[in-house]
Amino acid sequence: MSIKNQPNIFRTPDDLKSWAIDLSEACGSKLINKKHNVSKIDALIEKFVSDYNTNMQFMNELKKLEEE
Repeated sequence: MSIKNQPNIFRTPDDLKSWAIDLSEACGSKLINKKHNVSKIDALIEKFVSDYNTNMQFMNELKKLEEE
């Protein structure tokens, strides 16, 4: 399954932690001589931005409904 088709990373704390671990692994490591994976980093950052914006839109709509 592609990264962008996965469930929202803010759904649970474990989902966000899993996303963070994936990002850390994609950044590579000097200790084990693993190079970074730029395309995976880009996809993970795009997923973060998309899911964050979705959550913020929902929260803004909820706040607006509460004010009415």
